[in-house]
Amino acid sequence: MKYLKIILLLATISLSAQNVELRWAEKIKTKGNVSILGGKGGRYYTIHKDNDDHLIGREYDKDLNFKAEKEITFNIDAKRYSYSGAYFIKNQIVHFISEHDKKADKNLLIGAFTDMSLKTSDKTLILDEADEDALNFGLRNISPDSTKVVVYNELKGRKKDPSTLNFKVYNSTFTEVILDKSAQLPIKSSKFTTESINVDNLGNVYVLAKIYKEKDEKVKGQSDFYFKLIVFNKEDKAKEFDFDYPEKEIESIDVIPGENNTMVCTGFLKILNSGFFGKGKKTLISDEMFSANIDCSTLTLKSSKKYELEGLYPEKPKKAEDYVPYKVRNIFQRKDGGSVVVAEQYKLVVVTTYSQNGGTRTSYYYYFCDVAVININSKSEVESVSKMPKYQMNAANPSILSTYYKDTVYIVYEDLEKNAEAENDKETKRSTKSMFSSSSKNALFLLTVAPSGEMKKDVIYSYKESKIRPRILTSRVATKNEIILNADDQIGVLKISK
Repeated sequence: MKYLKIILLLATISLSAQNVELRWAEKIKTKGNVSILGGKGGRYYTIHKDNDDHLIGREYDKDLNFKAEKEITFNIDAKRYSYSGAYFIKNQIVHFISEHDKKADKNLLIGAFTDMSLKTSDKTLILDEADEDALNFGLRNISPDSTKVVVYNELKGRKKDPSTLNFKVYNSTFTEVILDKSAQLPIKSSKFTTESINVDNLGNVYVLAKIYKEKDEKVKGQSDFYFKLIVFNKEDKAKEFDFDYPEKEIESIDVIPGENNTMVCTGFLKILNSGFFGKGKKTLISDEMFSANIDCSTLTLKSSKKYELEGLYPEKPKKAEDYVPYKVRNIFQRKDGGSVVVAEQYKLVVVTTYSQNGGTRTSYYYYFCDVAVININSKSEVESVSKMPKYQMNAANPSILSTYYKDTVYIVYEDLEKNAEAENDKETKRSTKSMFSSSSKNALFLLTVAPSGEMKKDVIYSYKESKIRPRILTSRVATKNEIILNADDQIGVLKISK
């Protein structure tokens, strides 16, 4: 293991071995945390609240030098609204604000606009409104090319009545509603959950639902639940795609944008548990991946594949962490028509204990463990499966952030510094938040995966030498070769120049 040389701590960290540079901006004086608005055209933007609870936007240049700071106001009583984020669309920043109208018993989602110099426009738009009992109000998604935005909410039906999904799709200037529908989901079962809602570049809306089968629907050798992807467009009838596999159970599933106007429904499968005398511990392992490519133009299934993957788990799993299922985090398209899949082990275990006096205690255990990178060629053949051991259980700063640049995968994460030399599960020490743990024992890591599947793990910098603690889950990828890191009261940019 080669430690990367720190040239100037707290200002610029140069990773000469990887042609990667990490630069930090100055600290921001705030009682709360800083949120990243995004980065565009060599400029970076943040938003935070000052000591007087005013919303402040900041702009930085390509070298993270502070350029401007402005109070962002929306001509709305600040006590009546909550700020919920922003999108960069063309030459403006669209800010989303939720407001509750007590007189009308309505919730409002408002769009407000600033230019790239953070100058606030007088224009505000009501993008959505719904009754107080609407579920998921204010949620939204943006298309891969940032030209369409969907806002939505859901009204649950009574008893066995179907739910009604209300959504609107806006164009990039928010001057036109491309799609405005209130649709009952075509699901016969009385028990289901809406997992995700996405929009593609053409304005089609993708609703993923997990459906629990009724008694008369259950079949021996199949799971008690399945997933349905429903695609809404301007046509009266929605398109439906069911995901249910014989002798298999879907452990994780996501809808991820692909290349050339495709949407990819993908995830991991495990062997179906067939009872007490069934297949035992093998049913806890998700070592098979499925992938379905949907053509956004025709809304037809272009391809559907399953991949049996070797090397994701130890040959003889023994410990609980050996059975953590995998979840797809990213899919990157290769120049040769193949793809690279980045996956991470993730699960939530909920344990409820009961005391003799009738009281209960519920504990939550979040596992973010090994990272896998899977190379698939243009013939849908698995070329390589690479695994990097990691163990994070209720860690203070979990998970990963990944990008793909010039045929190479780059993954940023935090871990115990002593794991820099760990090469397998046995050597990897546990990163768990406890009274005996300390963030100074950790470091910021960079995992590099070559086209061949070869993995290289490097320490960007040790936390013993710096108090800057970037939060992985609130950081984001700005461009293919730029990652904006969020350290609560300051930001940094990791630039890849290979």
